[in-house]
Amino acid sequence: MKKNIIYMVAKILCFLEKPKKTFIICAAVILSGCQLVNKPASVEQELAFSKFLRGVVYFENAQYRLRLCGATTIVNLSDPNQQLISHFVINDQVFPSKYVEFDASAIKALDWQLENLHFVSSKPKSCGADIDQLDYSITAKNGGWKADVSQQQVVVNKQDIYTKLTFKSNLQKVDKWRSSIVLPRGQKYTMELAVFEQECIDNTQQWHRTSATLKLNGVQYAGCARKGDSVKSFISGQYSNLLADGSAFIVLDLGADKAAALILDYRNGQPVLVNKGRWKMNANQLIEIDLVASDVSAEQSVMLFQIFNNHELRLKGFSEILGQTGLQLLPAN
Repeated sequence: MKKNIIYMVAKILCFLEKPKKTFIICAAVILSGCQLVNKPASVEQELAFSKFLRGVVYFENAQYRLRLCGATTIVNLSDPNQQLISHFVINDQVFPSKYVEFDASAIKALDWQLENLHFVSSKPKSCGADIDQLDYSITAKNGGWKADVSQQQVVVNKQDIYTKLTFKSNLQKVDKWRSSIVLPRGQKYTMELAVFEQECIDNTQQWHRTSATLKLNGVQYAGCARKGDSVKSFISGQYSNLLADGSAFIVLDLGADKAAALILDYRNGQPVLVNKGRWKMNANQLIEIDLVASDVSAEQSVMLFQIFNNHELRLKGFSEILGQTGLQLLPAN
């Protein structure tokens, strides 16, 4: 049985090889048992998963209730480490609601438990839509400038500079960036930016878990850093299901260049089906995959996968190709 599974993994992954790699390599891998390719390791069923969430938290009768952005239902939110209370009770004044961004784990079908608090505001803008696809959104403690960080790029807006300064960072770190640019008129700017764990309150009284320092042409400024929603810890690559009797073997290849391929082996002696397309990361750790079916007469198919614990993919909603919600895919190697 184990050899059969290894053979199927090898056969399907060979479809993912680039044309310049020879058929001989694929054949050799299959005949040798494909010792270098690992099927997804069996994992224990997880009772909880972690997720970055945004929404309005209500404080009612010493209990917290949560309405997530884009949702109409209100669920329970537990806070075992008492991270929220100082934001809802200030100088004996009780605030009935706050906009909050935080990491949480699912403890029941609908309820959440707060793990790490990142951002709290009394007057949120568009429910955090401005941080989609960003690593950090950084604002000055006293106003006057802001910076957006995404994919090793830092864009600085400053009141006394009448153009956006876009820096490509040469530091491959997640908390420090340094770069220089020269504008068309010859003005040179050198930027150094760092974020670090330290509570910060900006000039609009919004609370941040993380602080920042910006140094621009040698002058240093203090800021508050807001965690973005880029899901940069997610790793592209091959994902597949755990093989079970009577089920198809599925491999989903998500390339670093945003190319996608869905390979299906129904294990019935018929040829392997390959559907190709593109994938992108949406807000709230949701991957959208746009595929063209292998059958030229079939229509294009869009499917959504939710990321759990930064590595597991679960089908969200119904897919014409894969069926009902809940399909689980794990890293194939």
